[in-house]
Amino acid sequence: MAVKAKRPLYKRKESFAGFLFAVPALVLFAMFAVYPIVRTVYISFFDYNMLKPPVWKGIGNYTSLFTDPLFGQSVRATIVYTLGTFVPTIILALTLALLLNSQLKGIGFFRTLYFTPVVMSMVVVAIIWKLLFSFRGPINQLLSPVMSQPIAWLSNTRYAPIALSIMGIWKNVGYFTVIYLAGLQGIPREFREAARVDGASPWQLLRYITLPLLRPITVFVTTMAMISGMQEFTAQYVMTGGGPNGATRVISLIVWETAFVFMKMGRAAAMCVLLFLALLIITVLQKKWLLNSDY
Repeated sequence: MAVKAKRPLYKRKESFAGFLFAVPALVLFAMFAVYPIVRTVYISFFDYNMLKPPVWKGIGNYTSLFTDPLFGQSVRATIVYTLGTFVPTIILALTLALLLNSQLKGIGFFRTLYFTPVVMSMVVVAIIWKLLFSFRGPINQLLSPVMSQPIAWLSNTRYAPIALSIMGIWKNVGYFTVIYLAGLQGIPREFREAARVDGASPWQLLRYITLPLLRPITVFVTTMAMISGMQEFTAQYVMTGGGPNGATRVISLIVWETAFVFMKMGRAAAMCVLLFLALLIITVLQKKWLLNSDY
């Protein structure tokens, strides 16, 4: 019977020393990441307002959400914002990355310019676009030759989601462009040159060389875009406050209102748990589909 050799003493000491160095980070991670998640799940089963002791409610918070029209409206608003913002953002980011990856004159200036919105605070961006979309603002003045009257962008249930999507695209496209650009620069030139020698057209290069090799980048980009869109809060809070008539009251905003305006912590915690489960399922399905698809 073979006897498993023991690790040398100095190796065990090194491993133990490494563990000791990691302990502070693990403790902080447990305090500020693991514990809040566990606490949120726990509170979601109680009726709790922070002023009185929690009262057990079971799955009552969850069942009530499925029949709550306001929560259903917030789910629809979140889906509209996410799809309306990040689907165009991803397409535009890939297009810009393809252009910026070429050797055009003055391309360095544009590489700096498109990334500027990314480093700006979302609050600042939201205030700027709120002014731009105001009734007498620059956007309505720009559209005045083709519009009979100004558009109430932020007080109209039809146009408010569009205004937020436009702002979101402008804010986020630079970030995803950088990621796509890094992926493009990581593709060996030999692949494209060999395809050109075989007579491949630019579309065939994109279809059969670039996009398949960018698949891991696309998985990351779409996952981050979906998570960011479904968790957005600041833009809706600053620009519309969730209005008009709840058209832009996304899930994160209704969670904040439920918890800190109406003091229903258990119900808000249940919303957070459902949002987390939805993000988890969407991320898994999205990753599985993108990695197995032949686009």
